[in-house]
Amino acid sequence: MTNGETNSGLIQWFPEEPVTAEQPEAVYLLLEERIRRYTMGDSTSVPVDTARRLLESILYCLELNRRFPVPELTSQSPIKERWQAGVHQAKRICARAKLLLRQAQRTPPPLTNTAYCDTLAALPAFFAGYDADFFAQEIPCSFDYPLCQPVSDHLLGAEYILDYLRRLLAENTLLRTFSKEALFALYERYYIDYIDLLVNLCLPAAEMATLCALADQPVHKLTLSQAELAGINAALLRAGEQEAPVAIKRAADRALNELGLSGAYVTGLMHQTADDLLTRMRASFDAMQDKPAVIEIKFDR
Repeated sequence: MTNGETNSGLIQWFPEEPVTAEQPEAVYLLLEERIRRYTMGDSTSVPVDTARRLLESILYCLELNRRFPVPELTSQSPIKERWQAGVHQAKRICARAKLLLRQAQRTPPPLTNTAYCDTLAALPAFFAGYDADFFAQEIPCSFDYPLCQPVSDHLLGAEYILDYLRRLLAENTLLRTFSKEALFALYERYYIDYIDLLVNLCLPAAEMATLCALADQPVHKLTLSQAELAGINAALLRAGEQEAPVAIKRAADRALNELGLSGAYVTGLMHQTADDLLTRMRASFDAMQDKPAVIEIKFDR
């Protein structure tokens, strides 16, 4: 056994804090079997990093089975059967994500940017390289387009990609309710360079749609005067700690209704964006309350 390699029976680096209810001995036996399968029976020695990745995959698939149980298995079922059920679940999630990628490819927003296009071009590599049998927790591709509301870091493997695509599709759905002209004018005010910078395309539209609803202006136009923006800003900042979040959430709901949109992901997107916008407005107010200037809504750049 060379330096940098380990025999599965001698692994000493099980996490200090227990991350699984499984018996370590049972996990090690399954790991040893997976190493033999990974090396096609040639060896039970692999680099330490490879052994760690294989172990992480086993634990992840066992966790998947706990979260998505199958009727014929219980917590007392053999560990290999529960691990196999988790592998099958990872493959099912991967299949659903692949369908969502095809949908995203068919329904792009009216305007895109370099990061968006590069990400859609990169995501097929995930499905070509994903290995639920050995490395179910991994994401074998790289992509950079930032979502308006990012995926939780707790999601791994195909679960991460599935949630990313669900959120991306919600953003696309929202953006497709606006014209190219309205979006272009908004991006020109919001970003220095929306095409080449690593920026999200949905955030400006989600925020401005909510603000238009607050001002009782047509949501589809995505534009307000500075006087209207200042009035909204002042009114929300004068509102109490309980009243302002309710008001801005109701405005987000009115925007969704006017745009004819519903669904958990697009609704969650609008609600969270509204909450974040209110937080930014209050932070701006707190930073400038000693100054006599009018507080204005600041667009991110």
